[in-house]
Amino acid sequence: MAFRRKTILINSPVDQNTSQIRDLTKPGTLKPIGITIPFNNLSGVFFKSFTNREQVLSNLRNLLLTAKGERYFEPEFGTDIRGVLFENISNEEDFSSRLRGEISSAISRWLPYLVITDLTVDINITDEGQVDNPEHALSIFLRVQISGTNIYLPVRIFISETATIRVTEEAQN
Repeated sequence: MAFRRKTILINSPVDQNTSQIRDLTKPGTLKPIGITIPFNNLSGVFFKSFTNREQVLSNLRNLLLTAKGERYFEPEFGTDIRGVLFENISNEEDFSSRLRGEISSAISRWLPYLVITDLTVDINITDEGQVDNPEHALSIFLRVQISGTNIYLPVRIFISETATIRVTEEAQN
């Protein structure tokens, strides 16, 4: 038995800055392009994304917050950021380099449509070895570009001294 792949082409105008797709059947409405995380919408319906920017942020957050081995049938999906936090690394440069490598390799493998334009690691520790602010012992700035567009997404990853990871979108200048 042979199967045929069905291809659907959407002939709707797309705004290059937001990549919103209009629903041709209902003039003036936008068509959702995906679902976002978290999935805990009280109405029981998933939160929807209407722009590439929203969907990329959700995909990036999902990748960075998922530990390798956590996802069924895809044990390599995610990052090992928490594992790097507790490795026995002797200096800050090796530590920062290891974190940058972990994030870069995960994005290049699982989100190949993103180009990393900036990735910096800031360690928030005093000269005495104490954490200045327990809310973010580590701050990682990540700027990605969606390939083929002028859409840049600046993201800040905060890691607390208890290894809690928070991913937020930064305001653009």
